[in-house]
Amino acid sequence: MARGRDLGIEKGPDRRQFGRRMVFKAAVVANSGGVRIPGHIIDISDAGARIKVADPTAVEIEFFLEIPEDDIVVKCRVMRVDETSVGVQYIRPPRRLSWIKKR
Repeated sequence: MARGRDLGIEKGPDRRQFGRRMVFKAAVVANSGGVRIPGHIIDISDAGARIKVADPTAVEIEFFLEIPEDDIVVKCRVMRVDETSVGVQYIRPPRRLSWIKKR
């Protein structure tokens, strides 16, 4: 599977459409095949987030981001990768995590 670092994603000019808010919230990156990677959101906006994880290369290009504190799950795409974090863009509207877990 393609990973952010394999694609040669590099930092470029900041082209965010929405302002970022610094936060520190527990999160889970849910890759395909049931692989779950714990992490923390370190900044967030209406269009995406930056997530600190132990191994950013383990994050697939598209995944579901779970934010239990906010009861949210959202499908994301990796836009940036560095040594400790991944920057993601939301590619679907967020849904309630609790609604999905009831099924």
